[in-house]
Amino acid sequence: MKLYPHQETSRDFLLDRKRAILADQPRVGKTLPTASAALDNLPALIVCPSIAKPVWLRAITALGHDDVVVVSGRKMAKEPHGASVVVVNYDLLPDMEPKHFLRYKTLVLDESHRIKSHTAKRTKMAMKAMKAIPYVYALSGTPIPNRPIELWPLLHGLGIFGGSYYDFASRYAKMWVAPWGLDVSGASNLPELKAMMKPRVMRRKKEDVFTDYQDPQVSLITFDLPVDKRERDFDATALMANPHALLAFEGLAEVMKEAGLRKVNPAAEFISDLLESDGKVVVFAHHKDVVAQLCDKLKAYKPVTITGDTPAKQRELHMNAFQQDPNTKVIIGNIAAMSEGVDLSAADVVVFVEATWQTSALEQASSRVENISKQSFRPLIYLLTVRASLDHTILGKVLQKLNIIDQII
Repeated sequence: MKLYPHQETSRDFLLDRKRAILADQPRVGKTLPTASAALDNLPALIVCPSIAKPVWLRAITALGHDDVVVVSGRKMAKEPHGASVVVVNYDLLPDMEPKHFLRYKTLVLDESHRIKSHTAKRTKMAMKAMKAIPYVYALSGTPIPNRPIELWPLLHGLGIFGGSYYDFASRYAKMWVAPWGLDVSGASNLPELKAMMKPRVMRRKKEDVFTDYQDPQVSLITFDLPVDKRERDFDATALMANPHALLAFEGLAEVMKEAGLRKVNPAAEFISDLLESDGKVVVFAHHKDVVAQLCDKLKAYKPVTITGDTPAKQRELHMNAFQQDPNTKVIIGNIAAMSEGVDLSAADVVVFVEATWQTSALEQASSRVENISKQSFRPLIYLLTVRASLDHTILGKVLQKLNIIDQII
């Protein structure tokens, strides 16, 4: 398979630097050039989200290489593998034996923001792998999901920042002693951080690569429905600042789930109208009950669903059906399950019945309908909210919020 010119540039960038971050925006096309670079220095270990394992298998085989093992299950993860390319998902990485890393020449960390927590088992094992393997390529369209401190494991593992976690937190995360402990949620000295990273980072936006690229048309759609009085008890600014708001604020998860369920009927009607005129549609929700009810309401369009509970083989069947079967008009799923490593480019329309409040997650999810082979199209993105609700207020602010990625990379 032939690489596009901008992908050849990506490949050369990685090979020249040996340890680097490819941070192109989602859907610019990072997998194929990275796979090509990895094949130059075998054996290679590729670590990715579970849903992306078939994507990497296809990329490696498309480049004419078939000596590939895809790891599934903890028992298989513990075993040594003699294949020249081994693909494993992040959830199984902690089960691997560190001594086995020594046989590899290349390590690929796809969606490398998955190792943002320095205390997580997967992060600790990834850092051991980075130390043992000479060529390391980190890929992420959104390398800083929420705050600079989440960069430390990756930058330290790559050798870009040699200091400790606390050195980094003090210099770049505005660390201070809060009443609840050390607060590392801030940002400081960003120009210096950007300058330090620049030699090892390649980041291009879609408009930099595609001369005919058009920004998505984003619309906030409001329904006139009752608003739960409990929503007044929550501070919208505090919720925006917390990446795990649903877990951190007591009672919020229940309130938002009920709000999602109230939206099912008008959302299904809205989506039905889109399906009648705009072909295929990708639908995102957060709660499994909302996904299930939407699936039932839209059954006339032969929907397929992907949630965290969907087995890997079934996920691939559902994605293939959506991409290839003209009768399968809609795919409905969780943002967490469908926002990374997934090609849903059969559609040009995305509907968020329940949306995340993180700008990076919104970008990842909405980019699933884009593809480098598409020409002169403008994705349509709809965020469905309830008028005067907490969700409506926060999403309005999120759409106006500047993404810190552009300040650093």
